[in-house]
Amino acid sequence: MTHIANIDEQNAMLLQDLYTSSPAYLLNHCNKEVITPRDHITYPFLYGKYALLSTPVLPGNDIHVVLDCFLKFAEYPLVICGDWEGNSYAEALYAKYNKNHAIHLLDKVKDLRTTNMLRSNCYVYIDAFYQPDHNTSLIEAMYMQLPILAFASHYNINLTSNKAMYYKMPTELLAALKSLHPTKAAEIGSTMKEVISSKINATQQKNNHKQMMLQPARQPQLKQ
Repeated sequence: MTHIANIDEQNAMLLQDLYTSSPAYLLNHCNKEVITPRDHITYPFLYGKYALLSTPVLPGNDIHVVLDCFLKFAEYPLVICGDWEGNSYAEALYAKYNKNHAIHLLDKVKDLRTTNMLRSNCYVYIDAFYQPDHNTSLIEAMYMQLPILAFASHYNINLTSNKAMYYKMPTELLAALKSLHPTKAAEIGSTMKEVISSKINATQQKNNHKQMMLQPARQPQLKQ
């Protein structure tokens, strides 16, 4: 019970830090972008459905599990944005999967417009983080109303209020992908927006309460 309470506190602290530093952060960083003809030229996979994963390519995140799964899943491709020269694990993955038609390994996208275009048009957003972190990518994906398929860590389950799709084993990931029909995807995306909006409102109310408590009490005015 203590462990779950700590996870809840970590979620709350992340939201608290996010809104203390910039209350309008999500409004400014999570805009839906329409695909343009130039985007189609740069990213041909945009003509159809695709899954998007933007989790850092680090050994602890077991990105290879997701990659191997898409070798067996032929319905639509996986798109990963990452630093493929950041470590030996990333370099090995790039060498192994770069020429596979079911997988698109993109360099880390730096401009916000392209990032939002890729996010807002994906069919499913995959988050492979194992441990709590200070990356707001999952929060942003929820705010953008994306269907979430996340690694089943206590942190991810708690942040999404156990209302997303989850996996631990490769078989679970493959089964989740196969079960994600359009209606289910839309329902999960809508639920994710409701969940994070509720958490945001709770955080804002808590901030407002703290500010009120810090304000000096008004002195009573004496009648003349």
